[in-house]
Amino acid sequence: MKTSKHPKNLTEDEAAAIVKAFDDAPEDGYVVVEGDALAELRAAAAERKDAVDRINSAAMRARSEGASWGVIGAQLGMTRQGARQRFERLTST
Repeated sequence: MKTSKHPKNLTEDEAAAIVKAFDDAPEDGYVVVEGDALAELRAAAAERKDAVDRINSAAMRARSEGASWGVIGAQLGMTRQGARQRFERLTST
């Protein structure tokens, strides 16, 4: 079975098809025993994506309102340069 390295925005049917493909595959060390754990994993990944989007938006809003990269970084537990490197690319889009 071939999947992309990091599939994004899988539907429930697509995720179920991946689980089924692993279940139907010959014994090769991959065993999916509980679908609830995978559903929780997908839900957590979706929440993480939403959190990243929210952080990006808030950082850009703070920057547009005059906050320095140092202040933004401090709010996120990172350095000024780390904040600039992470978010500066978003200011040009």
